Amino acid sequence: MNSSLARCGRHVGLSAIIFLHFLAPTLAQELAPGKTVEISFPGADLPPTLYSLMNGTESKPCLTVRLPDDFNPTNRYPLLVYVPGNDGGPKGNIYNAETIAGPRGWIVATLPLFKKSIDRSEVGGGVFVSMEDFPALSKAYQTMLGRIFELAPNIDREKSAMVGFSNGALTIGVLVSNHDEFVLTHFKNFCVVDHGMFHLTDLHKKYARDCRYLILVGDQPDMGRDVKIRQSQLQQDAWKLLGVNLSYQIMKDTGHEFEDRHMALVGKWLRNEAITESPAPGPAAPHP
Repeated sequence: MNSSLARCGRHVGLSAIIFLHFLAPTLAQELAPGKTVEISFPGADLPPTLYSLMNGTESKPCLTVRLPDDFNPTNRYPLLVYVPGNDGGPKGNIYNAETIAGPRGWIVATLPLFKKSIDRSEVGGGVFVSMEDFPALSKAYQTMLGRIFELAPNIDREKSAMVGFSNGALTIGVLVSNHDEFVLTHFKNFCVVDHGMFHLTDLHKKYARDCRYLILVGDQPDMGRDVKIRQSQLQQDAWKLLGVNLSYQIMKDTGHEFEDRHMALVGKWLRNEAITESPAPGPAAPHP
């Protein structure tokens, strides 16, 4: 992006001009308030998605974006990025992003997961994102998420957030703990759901220290449940000593899942509202 245009992008009065400048003609017609658009990256030399690696199929990396119903290019909006669980699917999960942020006030997006490679002999058949995957993740996410900030340069970075469930929570932990400069300078709020609490390290360092963190952890018995809860408590207590804003919340009547009621709780946290959990009303299907 031309540096003079970047400076202009900081002036809200010219945001509409900048917004239209960066849109390809077809994309300019597709992006509209309340509409979901998929953005591909031909020629970007992105690594294969985790979904492709796990399933042996070709799946081109795709970023899904939705502008809020009340979108106006002269206003500032935060960006909520949902990072999915399991193998990430071919395109992420825009439903969860919308459910967390709601239809108004937020630009929402989702994208797939990435790994350097998979080792079928590992726990989970190689699906779990780890620290060695940082270079692949960093390259892909900077390229893909950077596109949104080009399209809407007046995004409110201080309120922008990344929320990840399961393997998506691991992904956020890897990016933050490796001090990914793009992620930590474009997002200031991070929520990891029922995983990732073991991957959050060095949060006292530059950029990471000034962010907010929320760990959500279920309370129903499964492998390592008590360890996850203890680690979440430890993270809160340890980082409090160094002035890092990290808290954890136990999701009642919940196993390894992320339901609409939990997403509503995250939405409240993002809006700086008090969060409380209530028991589940009954069986509900989780959203990866």
